[in-house]
Amino acid sequence: MIPRRRARRPLVTLAAVAAVALILLACSPAPLHAQYLTRPELRWRTLRTEHFVFHFPAEMTAWTRDVAARAESVHDAVAALVGYAPRQPVRVLVEDPSNVSNGFALPFIGAPTLFLWPTPPDPSSILAHNRGWGEVLVTHEFAHVAHLTRPSRNARQRLLWRLLPVDLGPLARRAPRWVIEGYATYVEGILTGSGRPASAGRAAILRQWALEGQLPTYAQLNGSSRFLGGSMAYLVGSAYLDWLVDRAGEASLPHLWRRMSARADRGFVAAFVGVFGAPPEELYGRFTAELTGRALAVEDSLAARGMAEGELVQRLSLATGAPALSPDGSLLAIVLRRRDAPSRLVVWSTAPDTAAEARARRARDSLLARDPEDVPAVPGRPAPKRALFTLPAMAGRSHEQPRFLPDGEHLLVVRSVPQGDGSERPDLFAWAFRRGSLRRVTRGAGIREADPLPDGTAAVGVRCRGGICDLVRVSLRDGTVRTIVAGAPDVGYFRPRVAPDGREVLVSVHARGRWRLALVPVAGGPARFVGPEDDVSRYGADFLPGGGAVVATSERGGIMHLERIDLATGAAEPITRTSGAHIAPAIAPVGDTVYFLALHARGYDLRRVRATPLPGDAATLAAALYPALPPLAPPPAPRFATVEPPPDHPYGLGPRLHRLLPGVLVGPEGYVGIAALDGTDPVGRFAWLLQGAVGTPGSWQGAALAAELRTGTPWLRADLFALRHAPSRQREGGIARAAAGTALDVGYDGGALGASLRRDHGSWSYAANAGASAGVLDPLDDDAPRTGRTLARAGGTLGLRWQRDRTLVASSLGVRAAAGRTGDATWTRGRVDAALTLRGFGLGLRASAAVGVVSADAPTFERFAVGGQRPPLGPPQLLDQRWSVPTLPPAVAVGRRLLGYRGETDLLGLTAYVAAAGAGERWRAPHRVVGIERELALPAIAFVAVPAVRILGGVARSLDEPFRHRTRAYLSVSYDP
Repeated sequence: MIPRRRARRPLVTLAAVAAVALILLACSPAPLHAQYLTRPELRWRTLRTEHFVFHFPAEMTAWTRDVAARAESVHDAVAALVGYAPRQPVRVLVEDPSNVSNGFALPFIGAPTLFLWPTPPDPSSILAHNRGWGEVLVTHEFAHVAHLTRPSRNARQRLLWRLLPVDLGPLARRAPRWVIEGYATYVEGILTGSGRPASAGRAAILRQWALEGQLPTYAQLNGSSRFLGGSMAYLVGSAYLDWLVDRAGEASLPHLWRRMSARADRGFVAAFVGVFGAPPEELYGRFTAELTGRALAVEDSLAARGMAEGELVQRLSLATGAPALSPDGSLLAIVLRRRDAPSRLVVWSTAPDTAAEARARRARDSLLARDPEDVPAVPGRPAPKRALFTLPAMAGRSHEQPRFLPDGEHLLVVRSVPQGDGSERPDLFAWAFRRGSLRRVTRGAGIREADPLPDGTAAVGVRCRGGICDLVRVSLRDGTVRTIVAGAPDVGYFRPRVAPDGREVLVSVHARGRWRLALVPVAGGPARFVGPEDDVSRYGADFLPGGGAVVATSERGGIMHLERIDLATGAAEPITRTSGAHIAPAIAPVGDTVYFLALHARGYDLRRVRATPLPGDAATLAAALYPALPPLAPPPAPRFATVEPPPDHPYGLGPRLHRLLPGVLVGPEGYVGIAALDGTDPVGRFAWLLQGAVGTPGSWQGAALAAELRTGTPWLRADLFALRHAPSRQREGGIARAAAGTALDVGYDGGALGASLRRDHGSWSYAANAGASAGVLDPLDDDAPRTGRTLARAGGTLGLRWQRDRTLVASSLGVRAAAGRTGDATWTRGRVDAALTLRGFGLGLRASAAVGVVSADAPTFERFAVGGQRPPLGPPQLLDQRWSVPTLPPAVAVGRRLLGYRGETDLLGLTAYVAAAGAGERWRAPHRVVGIERELALPAIAFVAVPAVRILGGVARSLDEPFRHRTRAYLSVSYDP
């Protein structure tokens, strides 16, 4: 029977890991993807202010110093509004793993951490309304920390959480997600006068969802699978909190936080009722009713002026990509999203589908002929268009932002490409859609929104690096990039469109909290702003034929609609009028037809309209209709004071972080308790892990110290260890004695040095490692002498990955080789591993196999041994001859040759498998097992001092003697630096 205290330790570790994962999800303004969060081999630097410590790569110095200059002012303003701020400095990491706009906060009491991704959002993003990306990002994320690190005033709660690996305050534990994200969004709006609460984007979503009766229920407010369901905590949550403050006063929210952290142990609902007088779901119903009423008032006002929403071309869903038209206007390229598969780029004909119309007409006539009294359906949405050409996602990454080349036979597209070091960057590709070939133009350049010049030899695009977005010219022959206009932390360029004569480029410019349109000479030179001199944001423009006018998205009147702007006079006139939102105009080169995207609660539809100005001006709407409209005259928010930050300095190995974590090993070989002390720095440049293990007789015991240096490539590692393992002394040790006597019962003391290198390029990856070890084997049989053991090892793995839509084929081939001397015997050992993964049509299958051989003169200790769990201490390659089968005791088979194979599939969130392994003088696998298990393997998360953790639990049944029909459970929680 498992001792009670020891059995509970893995649950504490699971709670810690789960807490980190949940906070990463809850505190990020956009969904996180599986991606490398820090690249420790970069040239990192450190900057300290009074309340913040910034760690950042050297290439992000300009952006980070700009944020640090106003960080202290942000701190004071947030603390005053929230009513609390953490007592210790806040750690801030700046990194750019994916070249996207994001960030998150970890509100650990004692170690609050912000993670900022500096790439600014483009104008169509819900995040784009800001006075500066760095300002609104640090305000939002620090609001999380100030809000959620408020400690409990209940002494028992404080003591309990201080004993756990992760110390979370009562608000972080008990507040629903809509409160956590909604409040930080509320704070960003109050303190910056911008952000999502002041944006036309949030108002459009609230208004359109209300008009369609699709506002989330209270239960859906934390998130749902619907379009933008995960964003409702930010958008609707902040509006609901704003509404509550209007009812109960500005002090109501700080009062709620104080009640939730009180000595009296209250949950969120009880604390909420005590401040607002009714449960949150009850008041939310009233809020949605009032919001719907205001949305209807907006719609009525616009309808009185005459709606002009254009013609529906195609009913679509989710975040449809911006359309692009071919030079002759006959083809349209567009990115279509899917919930359960990567996006795909399709090319449609713009001509009417006469064949589909004829089929529909024949079906209608046939229906009436068979039943004259039937009533045919009223004309509905247009029939789905047939894709003439399709470019699917590659390696799970879709192709975006299509633009036709002048020849009409190629499309420029952008795809995010793994760089090998764990980061991703968008690169430019040329797709010959009729031939089906795809040519890569740039490599690691960070290029987006590229528009070709009329001669087709180059394109003008945007390059975002280190948080700064430049306007650049890209050669389509060799991919070289030249800067046209350099961006800055507070000035960015987006969505360029080359003029018909090729001399100028029209670009959206973000500066001073506003989006404007500018013309920039392609050869370089000063920008010339175009359009009215007002405070309205305009962006995402495209040229009308002839180049004398453009069509852009305008936020005049607080609603995103399309305007026609005369470049000579600057006059702007609306061409659409909507209660929703119209964005991303694309103009046919002949005539004045404008294709665009129209927002609905299910996503974006494709529509078109003539570029003919509407009579009258934009409707004048009442300020009282907020939040169905953005604040038409928002209260002025003072600029955060800026102070030149102190000089930054090299990061070196960084400050030390430590965490004590428990581990466990439970299985047929007995019970082992593990204590692990992790030491690292926030970036992970130098990490060490000290572990100790004790357990039942014969199980793994001892201590190990591992240290890894990651300041360059390859990563370097050193280990010291003192291990004890005696399979023959375990509860079922007779099996091991029969196979190997007592040759495996040894103490093993020594050290090892190694180097490793890993690179992942999406469609292919590789890993290599090499090292050497020296130590002493001390047989636990008192009559046997101590012997030395030295070895050198090397190994590598090559992985290939092919993925199209829902189909995945992945394979890997690995080779390991070792040579050494144990006592007086020299030996060599080799092993080959192969794996194949197939996924598609809702099924997933994986097969793997390994064969190995040891030289004939190798002693028993160096021969393959099947059974038991992985050694929990020491470097993974130290005992490479041990083949783990967790449901069997160690050393059920020992020999010179190894054969193992396994097949598995997913089953209700678990992995069902059948496996077999054997070791002996021949390659055979006589020990078969079937089982079901769940494995969780997480890489090290340095900034919260959590090493790489592997949690494996399962149940398996043996099919062969000597354990035929025996069913056993196993569990392990183990760590690696």
